[in-house]
Amino acid sequence: MTHTDFVTALIERLPPQRSRAESVEGLRFAFYGRMSTVGFQDPDTSRGWQRAVAEELIDGFGRITVEFFDAGRSRRWSWPERRAASALLAAAEDPDRGFDAVVVGEYERAFHGDQFWDVVRRLHELGVRVWLPEAGGPVELDSPVHQALMVLLGAQAQREVARARRRALAAMAGQTREQGRYLGGRPPYGYMLADGGAHPNREQAGWGRRVKVLVPDPRTAPWVGWMFAERAKGRSVASLVRELSERGAPCPSASDPGRNGHRSRQRWVLRTVLAILGNPRYTGRQVWNRQGTTGHGEGGRAGGRGSGRVRVNPVGEWVFSERVVHETLVDEETFDGGNASRTLFGFGSSGTACPRCFITSL
Repeated sequence: MTHTDFVTALIERLPPQRSRAESVEGLRFAFYGRMSTVGFQDPDTSRGWQRAVAEELIDGFGRITVEFFDAGRSRRWSWPERRAASALLAAAEDPDRGFDAVVVGEYERAFHGDQFWDVVRRLHELGVRVWLPEAGGPVELDSPVHQALMVLLGAQAQREVARARRRALAAMAGQTREQGRYLGGRPPYGYMLADGGAHPNREQAGWGRRVKVLVPDPRTAPWVGWMFAERAKGRSVASLVRELSERGAPCPSASDPGRNGHRSRQRWVLRTVLAILGNPRYTGRQVWNRQGTTGHGEGGRAGGRGSGRVRVNPVGEWVFSERVVHETLVDEETFDGGNASRTLFGFGSSGTACPRCFITSL
């Protein structure tokens, strides 16, 4: 039996819906919807189609009286970690909550993995039923058919996330390695963004989208070269920090405050200089996957993208462009000399961060 046949068979065996004549008129529903990214989706459109599906499902049984919609939250986040979902759960605890049931526009927008059972059991204990389009109405927790359907939907949601993640990561690795494409994020200190021509995807180029490339920032690029040159002479990082401050060199938060809002103090610190000295993008090669996230939920990046606390990946996981793609601020020998005396950010037991070593091992 194919996957489609299995789903069809499950749906055909679902308990019959109550007729409108038999239904309890005037049920009050709380609508729940969710979208992952704010920068790449239109919240109004996403909310609109999810709510339209929900309203079609409950047509003749009641109406939506309150709405909870999460924007910028990954489905992997638990309901207590999502702002609107958490508010819905809190509202359900109130005997005067103002709704009798919860209706969801799409299972995969609301749940991931085993979240469904935890949330629905909690709501059922409070006397709140959950309606799903995939179930054709209210979910019956005691129904073997509904139980099987929810297990299948949960597995599908997990598989979709995993497949989308693998495709995206593979594409980004290829774009970095083979094309040297700038994939976004803050430009490194010493660089700024410039127009790099039409987007390589013809459809997106037709929409007027352009790619960005890194070019030296005349205000800060000389300081990058100075740091590497002085470090290669054997100077300590602490002495570099002192001289940068004494000479009034603009630090990252002062030179580009719009892209460094996470930095609250406009001064040079040891960690900032270490990060600059450990960044191989100054050799002219594009580098991707230097950072990743662990887990998901609060404490991570804003906007729901790459949720979880940021960590620095081992150098063996970094992806380097096969060729030099932007103007170099430091040659590879000087970069190697600035880092060979110690291990930076997990560069390995040898302590070297020479890009050539990683390029040849690709």
